[in-house]
Order: sequence, then C-alpha cells, then structure tokens
Amino acid sequence: MLSLPAQAAGLDKDHSVTVDGFASVEAGGGWSEGTVTVKNDADAAYSGQHLVLYIGSEILGVDQVAAEYADGVSGAWKPVKLTDQDLGAKPAGHQGVATDLTGAAVDVQPHATRTFKLRFKLLQSTHEGPTQDIGIQAFLAPSMGADGQAKDFTARAVGKRAKTTGLTTTVTGLPKDVPADGKPHAFQVSIKTANGFDWHLTQASFFLWAGQKYGKMTGPAACDAQVDVQDPKDGTWHKTSMQAGSVEGQLVDLTKWATGPVDNRVLNARVTLGKNFKTDTDASLNFGHFPGADESLFWVTQPIAATPVDGAPECLGQTAPTSAPTTTTPAVVPATAPATSATAAATPATPATAAHKGAELAETGSNGVGLTAGIAGALLAAGGAAIALTRRRTRRN
Repeated sequence: MLSLPAQAAGLDKDHSVTVDGFASVEAGGGWSEGTVTVKNDADAAYSGQHLVLYIGSEILGVDQVAAEYADGVSGAWKPVKLTDQDLGAKPAGHQGVATDLTGAAVDVQPHATRTFKLRFKLLQSTHEGPTQDIGIQAFLAPSMGADGQAKDFTARAVGKRAKTTGLTTTVTGLPKDVPADGKPHAFQVSIKTANGFDWHLTQASFFLWAGQKYGKMTGPAACDAQVDVQDPKDGTWHKTSMQAGSVEGQLVDLTKWATGPVDNRVLNARVTLGKNFKTDTDASLNFGHFPGADESLFWVTQPIAATPVDGAPECLGQTAPTSAPTTTTPAVVPATAPATSATAAATPATPATAAHKGAELAETGSNGVGLTAGIAGALLAAGGAAIALTRRRTRRN
C-alpha cells in the first residue's frame, strides 16, 4: 500500500501495530476516524519505541491535513503535529505527511495492548488536492527522522485506505459511435465537484485505447486518430498527445483551457478518427488524471466504437488544402459558464471540413515522449470498463 524508504532493523514478532477504521474522508468535509493499536506479546514491558504514522497521497502536504489523537478510547482529543515527508521528489513538501503520534516513546505492559484513536480531515489549500484515496500507515520505530521517515522500524501495520469523496467527474456529449471519416467530432468534458471543494486541478490527459486487439501503449498512429482541445480565449484548437508516456505528463492544461467555476469546470474537445482506426469491443476514450495501478478519483472511461466510412482519407489531414485553410471559428465556452450543469454551457461548433490541421492547430503534445520506466506493457480491460496501467512512482500510497 505504502512504499516508504524507511529502513527496518528487523521486525519484532513479540510486538505489533495495527490500523483500523478510516472508511472514507470527504475533501473539505469532516473527520475520518480510526484506531491505532500497539500489542505486546512479550513477558516484559515494551518501551523505547515511537508510534510513527503516515497520512499520504503523493501530493498531500501539511497545509491540506488536520489531525488529532486520543490516548485510549475515552481520552480527550489532542492536536497532532504533522511533518511534511521529504522523499527527495518534487514538489517538495507535498509527498504525504508524517507524525510521531504522542511525541514520546510508547510504553505497553506485558501481554497487553494500547489503543489510540486518530482522526484526520482534508483542508482546502492553494495546492492541488489528492486525486486518489488516502493511505494510513503505522510503524513502531526508535525515532522519526527530520525527513518524516521511521528509522529502523521494528513493527509495521498493514495500512488502511480512506476512500476520498467529494469529487465526481462526468463526460458530456462524448459520442459512443464515432465515424472514422477523418473529420473532427466535438464533445465537452465537465469536471464537477459534489461539494464545491476546489481541488486546484491543473492538468489532465486523454488516452484513446483501441481495445486489446488493436490498442498500443504508444497510442494510435498520428495518421489514424487525434484529440484536440480548444482555447476558450481565441477558439484555436490544440492537439494533445495520446501516448501512454504522455498520459503521465498530464498534457491538458486545465488552467488555460477549462472554463467555469471551480465546482464545474468545462473543457471543449474534439476527436478525429481516420479510415484505418479500428476498435475492439473494449475500446475507450479516457480522460482525467492517469490512475496507474490505483483507482483515480478523476478518471473517466467512455466506451467508444469507430464506424468505418467509405471514401474517408487514409491519413488525417490528407485532403487538407495546401494553402492556408479557411476555418470556422468554434463557439467558445464563456468564462462565466454556469455551475448547474455542463449542458448549460455553450456547445462548441463542429468544423465543417477535415481541414483541421492547418493554422488553427497548435501542437501541445510531445511526439518523442517515450514510455515511462514504470509502465507495464499490459492493459486491464473488460467490456469497456476502466483501464488500469501499472506504473512506478517515487512513492505509492
């Protein structure tokens, strides 16, 4: 669950620590509560070990978490001093938080247990919020280092995951059956939060998966398929990369191209399929934060099918004129898009011709982006269900 660089001096079979509870936590909501229990199976009293806890997701920092603990099931709540973990990754200070729960060694009598209550909540901040569930992990260790790591731990708990709630994502207007005619077909993505919490979501990505039979980790060939996003300021279209390596790069700039209030961001996009793009029964168009091996709270999978069209060009843009094309400026979603529903926002116009690779397009993807080292060459797909791609991160919670 949590992969931490803490060093173990050897697990002590006479002593253990367990974590229970923490079913869910609402972003910007109330407390998520659970217990941490230390057990001593030895004939002698247990002392000299600190109870080190981690509350984490890869971008969580101390300004996004509040925590309290109570000694015993009836003890009074006390504030927990949290420390940003330093795992040598960026952004520094947003790699999960840690605490030496009581600030002192935990004593446990022979053949006894000692239980602490713990509760935490997610706070609004100026930083991007967690897009995955929150992991809670506990260690018994002689000390907690300045970097937030348990040093030479002797016992480790099987961690828990608090399901993070408050963010839902919907895709509006995405066609399930897209003609493979070399022409752009417009749709809208609506990013809606259930409770008005500002996650400061800044980046996202598309991934077009043709299915197990035709799909590739490198995405479809440039001749066969393309997804563009629209700049709301001037109506221009920007091509996005759909390679699996580029999915990690989160290439759709939501701060630049999405409009509307924080709880209903709207993005205009369009998909173009060429004559040679084929789909299997489990093909899909995906959008959001690439989930890797874990469930993502902001990742949508839409089953999609390509319908062959006679006379369609062999390659996208093949029939485009050699001179600068005359383009139709699509409708732009206003910055004051209503928060009630995505369908209330302006619907982008679909260009009438396939000449969409001309002056109106600006390249945003990185065509040379290779596969990230941690991506496995497998896709888990079942009848259009969400795909999951395995990747290695600096730390996974």
